[in-house]
Amino acid sequence: MLADLQKQIDAGKSDEAVMAYFVDKYGETVLAAPPVSGFNLAAWMMPFFALAIGAIAAVYCVRRFRSRWATNPAPDATLAQYQDKVEEELKKFTPED
Repeated sequence: MLADLQKQIDAGKSDEAVMAYFVDKYGETVLAAPPVSGFNLAAWMMPFFALAIGAIAAVYCVRRFRSRWATNPAPDATLAQYQDKVEEELKKFTPED
């Protein structure tokens, strides 16, 4: 490819003509970035669509879990009974100074 490039430059061709020569010979894969047309347009647009879908999914999940966390039920009487029982048991086994 370097030899081909040197031949094109020695022939005095412009940058656009050299690029067109390489695209004709090797295809669009020799370009550093695909042209923004046709199917290549998907290569340019898909990262933005994926980012947008990911952001929407993240917002949905955060809102869904936030609503669950906000509606935690108040501790009922049975929890208080268990806490009292645990405290009584701890008093039995805790040495007092």
